[in-house]
Amino acid sequence: MIEAVGAMASALAELTSLAGAAAAPASAQPVPDTTGAEGAAAPSFTATLQSALSRVDNTISDANTTAQAFSAGDSSIPLSDVMVSLEQANLALQMASGVRDKVVAAYTSIMNMQV
Repeated sequence: MIEAVGAMASALAELTSLAGAAAAPASAQPVPDTTGAEGAAAPSFTATLQSALSRVDNTISDANTTAQAFSAGDSSIPLSDVMVSLEQANLALQMASGVRDKVVAAYTSIMNMQV
């Protein structure tokens, strides 16, 4: 769950920096250097977003599996674990929805900029 928060925070930070770069005057280096200190390419926004969405999907799937096992009568799963996993899935989905809203707002803002 914490990994998803970090991924969403990094995606939001990348969007914020892109919006700031789009609003700022052109610099001497038109394309930012995306290589790390070792020379390896940093993960793209698409890869980061896909990774975060797959973690959200896995969280929801795990919560669903736990709830189904509990409702089928598996006595090894306590109700508290079911409730915690369902709440984690709910929070992950709400966070993904919030990031989606921010991405749409950033896209709309960029598309409304005059060139």
